[in-house]
Amino acid sequence: MKSRLPTPPPSTGSNLFRQFQAAFTNITGLPLDVLSPGEYHIPDGAPEFCRMMGLTSQSCDACHESHNLLQDAPNGRTNSRECFAGLTSSSVPVHVRGKVVAYLHTGHVFLGRGAKTHWEKLRKFLTKQGLDPEACERALMAVKVTDPKHYQSAIDLLEIFARQLSDSLPLPATAYPDVEKTLRLIREDLEHDWTLSKAAAKAKMSPSYFSDRFRKSTGETFTACLARLRTERARRLLESTRLGIGEVAFASGFRSISQFNRIFKKLTGCSPGEFREARKAGRAP
Repeated sequence: MKSRLPTPPPSTGSNLFRQFQAAFTNITGLPLDVLSPGEYHIPDGAPEFCRMMGLTSQSCDACHESHNLLQDAPNGRTNSRECFAGLTSSSVPVHVRGKVVAYLHTGHVFLGRGAKTHWEKLRKFLTKQGLDPEACERALMAVKVTDPKHYQSAIDLLEIFARQLSDSLPLPATAYPDVEKTLRLIREDLEHDWTLSKAAAKAKMSPSYFSDRFRKSTGETFTACLARLRTERARRLLESTRLGIGEVAFASGFRSISQFNRIFKKLTGCSPGEFREARKAGRAP
């Protein structure tokens, strides 16, 4: 198996992660690993079938390609995909200052059913790689089958933990403390009618100077950061309250429902109503 391991993510040695990892696996029966962006390896607790796939270069490459697609979600969102063998895995991003610094990776299970019917196509692939098709088939049939709603609940737990883990990671030193102070004010009062000019005034900078320093400090433009923070709050309100769509919009700081709908769909891929309905049904939106 080729070595593709970059520098471990900052949370690898975290006591918080290790404690959560043990509890998560005990409760859900799912493996959990933390990976750097671009990192790939077969986690402890993965099915024997996945370990067999790591025995040859081409089968390993096929698994690696599936994993790359997991980390390729737009706007650094949670992503779930089926691999070529029909196993579902998921990656939940951990953000610091709007940048993805690590992924919580779980899965390697069938959702709601056993192995797919395209076994003959998979058998040809395995035979070509010099693997024993019968042994691989037995290993594939032994893979855990998980209820889709239970699996989505496990992903929900990871998303909650990812936010907590983000808060526990040390932030790199910044040369712009006034920008950091202003960003804290924005986080604490998202309902305020923030504009670039108003934020710059809080930092006692000109709008153009503040805009440049904000981007260098956070890796995002002021507008993109504000939209992301407000959308994150709206997601939590849609999941955890019975507030109407309009109430969620204004409680998150959006100035109109049309603005809320447009930005929310741009960043999440679905409308606020679709997001809420999917969560109620136990589905990933």
